[in-house]
Amino acid sequence: MIVGQIADLASQKSVVPAAIVRAIEALQKVDLGKMEPGRYEVEGDKLFYLVQDVELRTMDESRTEAHNKYADIQIPLSTSERYGFSMPQANLAAVDDQLEAKDLAFYPAPANESFININPGAYVVFLPKELHRPCLAIKGKVMIRKVVVKVHASLLGL
Repeated sequence: MIVGQIADLASQKSVVPAAIVRAIEALQKVDLGKMEPGRYEVEGDKLFYLVQDVELRTMDESRTEAHNKYADIQIPLSTSERYGFSMPQANLAAVDDQLEAKDLAFYPAPANESFININPGAYVVFLPKELHRPCLAIKGKVMIRKVVVKVHASLLGL
């Protein structure tokens, strides 16, 4: 997991993976608040982003997920969002495995799950195989506009 402030990205280019820098810089060139929800390509299937308008969820409504081929850069735009996070756990079996078709698998709540609140202006990166639980409400179930950037593992040297 990587966490940062978008405003600090220029001064942190030497330590943030180049593909993540390219992705965030591409987002800075568009008005995400005015874009229609949907998929937008930056570097074809290797680097693209999803503009989403979704309702934040309670813990009971949420599911832990992971991906094999892509890292997620999660960026809340309109309000703060809570994320659950856990390192991969070999003994934790997927309860809904869609990895082949959608590069997505859902898991039961992992042991030792940690939580982080991310505010607009910040980003969090979940690397392939890292367990994460996005779209958690902090102060009630509200709608959020957010961006999820998908970065292919090959762009990260993985």
